[in-house]
Amino acid sequence: MQELENAVSMPANLLNEMRYWPELLAQEAQTTLDFYIDLKSPHAYLAVRPTLELIRDFSVRLNVLPYTLSYEGLGITTRVEPDRRRRPASPAADRKARMYYATAREYARLQGLPLRSPYRLLDSELGHRCLLFAQRQDLALHFAMLVYLKGWSSGWRNFELESLVHLSEALIEAGVDTQELGHFLEHHADPELQQIMQQADSSGAVGVPHYVLTDPQTQRPLGLFGREHLALLRGKLLAAGLARHSDVRADFSHAWTGPASSATK
Repeated sequence: MQELENAVSMPANLLNEMRYWPELLAQEAQTTLDFYIDLKSPHAYLAVRPTLELIRDFSVRLNVLPYTLSYEGLGITTRVEPDRRRRPASPAADRKARMYYATAREYARLQGLPLRSPYRLLDSELGHRCLLFAQRQDLALHFAMLVYLKGWSSGWRNFELESLVHLSEALIEAGVDTQELGHFLEHHADPELQQIMQQADSSGAVGVPHYVLTDPQTQRPLGLFGREHLALLRGKLLAAGLARHSDVRADFSHAWTGPASSATK
């Protein structure tokens, strides 16, 4: 964790929380929540810590998976060209894109997280391949949060999401053994990523964060887009008797500001 502290100027409360993530993620669980994120999405960045609160409170294992968003599909630009400049279809589309980041900045302030709008469009494909590699060592979430902090703190001016050098450094800083990284990227990453994307799409993914949980009542997969649905997920888990403690509640604010101080001690 000292490497993480040195790698990027992190809020002290977040640094303290991340020390306890391995223990939190290693808890025994009765069910699994698939948690799809995109490393270029500010709203996925903001969903990491609130989602961990669900894992803290309920007998759930978190399965972190990459989902690559399309800028064109989001309406942020009409096309992505080598200069990576945004090309909105209209003034209305431009306002929509700006609001996408402006809203994220407001919620980032509530969590005490750094977030500066990107100066160009990003390509997260290579980052997602590296995330899958980190997942093999149960360090996907640590790697993702480190990349988020490095990228969003400067608006991606000091960290290149498309750079294998920068991504490899982030993997090492997150504690990942990168000895087999090259072999994985060459032989395994692409088919794994394609399969995960297909699974996400079949569950109704339209954006990130995207959650997929086997509904305890119907025993059918339930796909939900957006962290505003965390309270709904908590309610289903509470009704199924999966709370880890008797005082756990389903209610959860979208304007969440961080875990209770006792939660990280």
